[in-house]
Amino acid sequence: MKINSIFKDRLYSLPSASRITSTESKIIKKILSNSKCDINIDKLSLVCVEEDYDFYQINSGSKIYELKFSLDHKSEKFNREIKNTKTSKSLYTSRYLDSGTVKVGDKISYLITESIRSESLFDYGRSELITDLDLFCECYCDFALSSNYRIIQTTLSKRFLEECVLSSVFDKDQQAHIENHSDYVRCELIINNLKSDIEQHLKKLPKKYTGNIIGDFGKHSVYVGEGCFLFKDLRYGCKGHVYSDIANAVLFFGLDKKVENSLISNISSRMSIPVDRDLYDAFYEVELRKKALFYLIQYLKEVYLYESSRIEVIVSLIDSFSQSYERLCKIPIFREHRHFISMNITEPILEGNPKD
Repeated sequence: MKINSIFKDRLYSLPSASRITSTESKIIKKILSNSKCDINIDKLSLVCVEEDYDFYQINSGSKIYELKFSLDHKSEKFNREIKNTKTSKSLYTSRYLDSGTVKVGDKISYLITESIRSESLFDYGRSELITDLDLFCECYCDFALSSNYRIIQTTLSKRFLEECVLSSVFDKDQQAHIENHSDYVRCELIINNLKSDIEQHLKKLPKKYTGNIIGDFGKHSVYVGEGCFLFKDLRYGCKGHVYSDIANAVLFFGLDKKVENSLISNISSRMSIPVDRDLYDAFYEVELRKKALFYLIQYLKEVYLYESSRIEVIVSLIDSFSQSYERLCKIPIFREHRHFISMNITEPILEGNPKD
């Protein structure tokens, strides 16, 4: 069995996270009453719970509003989400309405935007991107050229590496739990090797920028709207090169070589950038290793920090991992430990060790 077909012919029933608790309702009502927006709630839905914020959709008459709030009002990533959304002039990001803080016990930071009816590309079906590739490229290039984010990508990449320290992420009890159920020392070895590898590849990247980039694609980064694609997760938005985003999207969505080449040529043409495969490959090598590091760290966090409470997140993580598995095996440290990594990350889906 190939790991990239991990969900083929399998049916899963997942618990729904769409129920709004009384505490959440209290927070949302307090935010809306303190905001500059006059919004009546006809229907309130939980879109997702991210590490940095909770994301809700509000139907009010014929309008659709989006509310994101963070229990950590000092969150660097959520504050960047607010800033990037506020400064974006793209037609294909949610329209900024208001942001600020309210006190509900502790300080809570929030962001309110207006959008159109849409669905996550991840849920809608990745084939939609392939079918409407020209439209995706048109919407993406509008975003990439619409405004000028100041923080540069290499800065965010270095911060990401600083966060990937197991001894900082997990306390002693959690480290012991990892060791009892997996192999803490081996995980640390792989992670440190990947970090070192990424640092070396980052040094080789030229300081070339094309404008805004998404920075990191996830399940709620791209939405399919009414005749367009929308970009709704701007936590990692920064100044960078579109080749980095193309590589990141290819890995996350599991796109094949033909689509990858089409994205490179189409986006390069629209942005008047000469196609440079060597430059693309340089960005690709960085993104490939960053994805490998993210999958391992995030899976450990979901299981040992969040105690497997976010089943939908785990399944999405496994799905994305399986889509890019064959590409990830090109990384020396990953290839060397591929059975161990696969056994850990795919454990809830497969029994035993997946075969190559």
